Amino acid sequence: MNKLCIGCGSILQTTNKEEKGYTPDLKNSYCMRCFRLKNYGEKKKEDYISNKDIFVKINSKKGLVFFLIDFLNLNTETISIFKNIKLPKVLLVSKSDLMRPDMKPVKIKAWLKSVYNLKDDIYFISGKTNFSEINIFKYLATHNYQTGFIMGITNAGKSTFMNHILKEHHLKREVVVSKYQNTTLDFLKFKIEGFNIYDTPGFIYNTLSLDLLNTEIKPISLNLTKPTTIIISDKYYFCFPSPNQIILYINTKEYSKIFEKRDGNKLNVSSNSDLILPGIGFINIKKETSLISNLNNLEVRPNYSNYGGNYE
Repeated sequence: MNKLCIGCGSILQTTNKEEKGYTPDLKNSYCMRCFRLKNYGEKKKEDYISNKDIFVKINSKKGLVFFLIDFLNLNTETISIFKNIKLPKVLLVSKSDLMRPDMKPVKIKAWLKSVYNLKDDIYFISGKTNFSEINIFKYLATHNYQTGFIMGITNAGKSTFMNHILKEHHLKREVVVSKYQNTTLDFLKFKIEGFNIYDTPGFIYNTLSLDLLNTEIKPISLNLTKPTTIIISDKYYFCFPSPNQIILYINTKEYSKIFEKRDGNKLNVSSNSDLILPGIGFINIKKETSLISNLNNLEVRPNYSNYGGNYE
């Protein structure tokens, strides 16, 4: 019987250092890749498993999926990944401690379901509360499932969530936690309380930011009294041609404003809408405008406050 690496799920082998699963000794629990990733933070650039391959595998299974997307990466692209899973599923909004206390989960759920046309159950989870918001085993039992899959967007906290479950049930196993994409290369099976629980590879998307702030986001209100360009992280700019009021809800303090025009892509934004910056956050724009940015095809969605919430 083949022995699997408990970090990535690859079959352990001692013959080829360049292939997945290599270890100098089959008595080891981790392949060399996962050992070095776990202890030294090293990762080979060629390690990769495509979203397509993950979809093919998960959609051939039976069970229920718990899917993690962190709060700042809720957008059309990540939600479309979630929707492409054909199994029954639950959306877990991770790192919910980034949300302000006045952002009520019941209102955010209504907002998410309306904006992204979701009919699935939604829970808000956080490592700071030991993920107490949902007990996956009770959920599986209540809905008559024996198999659960822990899935999600890369860097959404999937491995941390999985390790919490293992530790809570006193299992002496640990999945590798890393900010890198595709740390897990295959489906890893765990038998817990009579249930089959699988850790799975993380989904990636082009605009994902791997450097997320892990503190509560502090909204920054800016009253633009004349044409102004907002620069974020010295990379992205947004030129507002006329007076406006905006609120930056972003995971960085690196922003500035200048009073000069720049060329770029035109974007029409209706009043009280959010301009989505994947992995960074969003900009709430109070007045209708046509702004210029160096980014293209940005998502614009109705603001949460339209559903009874409040960002300010």
